[in-house]
Amino acid sequence: MNSKNKITRDKNLTREAYNDIRKMIFSNELKPGQKIPYRRMAEGLSMSLTPVVQALKHMEFMGLVRHEQNKGFFIEKVTAREIDEAYKLRATIEPDMLAQAIPNLNEQGERKIKTALDEYLDACKNGSLKLKLVKDIQFHMSMAELSGQNLSILILRYLFDFLYLRFGQELIFSRPSEDSAHAHSAIFDAILSKDVKTATKVLKKHIKDIHKNALEGIQERLSEAEDIIF
Repeated sequence: MNSKNKITRDKNLTREAYNDIRKMIFSNELKPGQKIPYRRMAEGLSMSLTPVVQALKHMEFMGLVRHEQNKGFFIEKVTAREIDEAYKLRATIEPDMLAQAIPNLNEQGERKIKTALDEYLDACKNGSLKLKLVKDIQFHMSMAELSGQNLSILILRYLFDFLYLRFGQELIFSRPSEDSAHAHSAIFDAILSKDVKTATKVLKKHIKDIHKNALEGIQERLSEAEDIIF
């Protein structure tokens, strides 16, 4: 195997390890504060420790895990301040991306967003919480990716990973499904009308509502934890 092929193979293995760890966090197999059994993971994935450790180092850089000397890697715990910061950043960049995408949106782009919306609405009616979360991300990313703002797209993708992996699923989506479904549909209707003002206004309110709900949820979680007597 030449050096170029080896580098490509190593990158693919690291990506595979990252995605597997990501799925474990997303499905609550790995929870905040828990030590990550990366040696057992490597065995389960039939790969060496190197790609698994590289994936964990990338997650450490992203703030999803932390490394303690001579102890290993741990799932990082979330704080209300970080949640607040992440939503404020999302509320800053996402509406701007939508405003950039709408004027130049073609039929193919409209179909992409419509497909994402239909899949999200179907998940709200028939899917699990996990599927609903996945389809929610896909709807928002389908709009963002049509903006052509590559750096902002990467940042938004990171923010979704941060919010959904470090923050409990039940708290992120504690708003009634019909509220989010209505907001998504209203955003899409405004997009079809090329109404930038309305689309961004609805999106900003949607993010603001989820932001408020998420902060209330994390505060409740922290208060409950303080009340536990061991």
